[in-house]
Amino acid sequence: MRINATLALCAAAALMEGFDNQSIGVAAPRVIAEFGLSTGQAAVIFSSATFGLFLGAAIGGRIADTLGRKRALIASLLLFGLCSLLTALAGGAQSLIAARLLTGLGLGGAMPNFISLASESTQARQRISVVTLIMAAMPFGGALAGLVSVGARLGLDWRWIFAIGGAAPIIIAILMRYLLPESRQITGTGQAGGAPRIESVAASLFGSDRAATTLLLWAAFFFTQLVLLLMLNWLPSLIGGLGFSRTQASWTSVCFNLGGSMGAGLLGRLHAGERRRRWVLMTYIGMAAALAAVASVGKIFAVAALACAVAGVFIVGAQLILFALAPLYYRTAIRGTGVGAAVAVGRLGSVVGPLFAGGLLAGGSGSAAVLLAIVPFVAVGGSAALALTWRKQCSE
Repeated sequence: MRINATLALCAAAALMEGFDNQSIGVAAPRVIAEFGLSTGQAAVIFSSATFGLFLGAAIGGRIADTLGRKRALIASLLLFGLCSLLTALAGGAQSLIAARLLTGLGLGGAMPNFISLASESTQARQRISVVTLIMAAMPFGGALAGLVSVGARLGLDWRWIFAIGGAAPIIIAILMRYLLPESRQITGTGQAGGAPRIESVAASLFGSDRAATTLLLWAAFFFTQLVLLLMLNWLPSLIGGLGFSRTQASWTSVCFNLGGSMGAGLLGRLHAGERRRRWVLMTYIGMAAALAAVASVGKIFAVAALACAVAGVFIVGAQLILFALAPLYYRTAIRGTGVGAAVAVGRLGSVVGPLFAGGLLAGGSGSAAVLLAIVPFVAVGGSAALALTWRKQCSE
């Protein structure tokens, strides 16, 4: 019962993470219009949350190894929820940037903890497939954000997206206070007041022959997150730039996220099997092909929606698999530090991606050119993920 509660609550946290990641993207056209934002200002707003995510992940994982994952996760969700509510109250570009930065700080602290908790609550042979499935709640949350955005046709303001995205994590945090068991790194040592002394950050990440593993994991996270967050933040605008309406652009975001959520379970099982290297290679080849397909859809909306759904399967699926793999390379006592560092480096890619797209668009590039320009990043991230398959996983 406890394991089921843990996985359900971790999935709920992942759902809200995905909801928030997508919310600013689907709200962007109306936010830009209301505040009269330039393309450059919009790019800064997109990246402010991801910069907060970087700081939160780097700090939150380490704090969790010291004080316990349950405490760190609850505190992070409360911060995330309160600051998302502040986003709904923003009156201009500056207040919006500040609210998004603090929201990202809470989100960043939450992610390494619910990833680690989900992994520790699952039997070793099932961790990749089960944790990937739990993390599939993220793109499903993104799809829900897209559906809320479509509700603008019924008269709903864009601020409702962030009001919903703020109230839900606060409720989840309250439920965790009473239903979530403490993490293994505390219960396994019998220390209710905190985890035992752990290695330094440098030793945790690079000691005991972990240096190559850590660097490959960081490279895979950085470039995969670069592509993913660029798509999550800019997909509605890019689809609009291909000649589709605002409503059609919102629906392609829904298709992208649903494709990722529905495809994650299958990809997780394939990557957990004996032919994982082959499926890593096929996943990243699929990412590149899907991006090229989205860039050349023409004016047929059904084709654009299908192309975005396929892109979601591979782009979102690749990142979810990396989330499931990261805890497997670090033992329990330093898992928060290792996963948090990988997520933090990935968040740097999340900052670069939206800024990269914004810079190209501000320079006069079209939507198709932006989509094709990120294919080389897919190649680098895929190479790192493939090399990672030769690295030894931790049995603890």
